[in-house]
Amino acid sequence: MTKRAELPNPKRGQKEWSLFKDIYGVEWSHYNDITFDPEEKITEFNFEKFIPQSVLKTMDTKSEEFKKYVKIKNFTTKTSYEQHLEN
Repeated sequence: MTKRAELPNPKRGQKEWSLFKDIYGVEWSHYNDITFDPEEKITEFNFEKFIPQSVLKTMDTKSEEFKKYVKIKNFTTKTSYEQHLEN
């Protein structure tokens, strides 16, 4: 796995700063003050918060297939902070 070259951070007032806000709706420094991601992601221990009860009634939540589903959802979804870092 190759490490991506880190790009320089734009400064307030530069066109890149404004462009980032225009594209993504938040400033480049929006998450600078956090030390950990406060947004929760789905896990096999908290899936009830993410899947409606009406849908859960139709699923076998103890099966290996369901556990794989939850792991895939955890891996493929991003919190707002994770998406910000990717942007």
